Amino acid sequence: VSFRAFNAMMTFEEEKMQLACDDLKATEKLCESDEAGVIETIKNKIKKNVDGRKSPLSMIDRLQRQIIIADCQVYLAVLSFVKQELSAYIKGGWILRKAWKIYNKCYTDINTLQEIYQKKTARESLTSDAANDNHVAAEGVTEDSLNRLKGAVSFGYGLFHLCISMVPPNLLKIINLLGFPGDRLQGLSSLMYASESKDMKAPLAT
Repeated sequence: VSFRAFNAMMTFEEEKMQLACDDLKATEKLCESDEAGVIETIKNKIKKNVDGRKSPLSMIDRLQRQIIIADCQVYLAVLSFVKQELSAYIKGGWILRKAWKIYNKCYTDINTLQEIYQKKTARESLTSDAANDNHVAAEGVTEDSLNRLKGAVSFGYGLFHLCISMVPPNLLKIINLLGFPGDRLQGLSSLMYASESKDMKAPLAT
């Protein structure tokens, strides 16, 4: 899907762009899930506010799907911008805002899970954290899986920060008001992490 999207961007052929959009939308739909967020799921499990049935998707799967959805939305936004129409720019901006929200939430959730995992391995957690730790272990969360996910989300997360930080100052305030941050150091740090990860987008982050 990514290859077809990049190919469409480079050729500017209407047919290829439409095929890429269709593939991206199909992939996004396939990955969509009504599951609660990762941290919310942990809290619900602890408070026993959910039933005893096992969730159809693990934390890792839910996060992976959310990252794929955000990636698809970024590609869709870029394909929209290529059309160079006012309506396309507005639509692309709206799609990018949705993608950023997903990246930001996934990045925060993964960092939180990494902190919980580190406390678990160091045996320094408090009683309240121990419940979180047990749930993390039950979900099959490992250090490798968290590092892989962080590498996957860091590319999009870092790219947003870096690109927004390079916007001219007179436009930056407006963009910030729309909900887009622009921390250049954070962007570079995240892209560096992504480039050293095992994610397929690692070469693009270098």
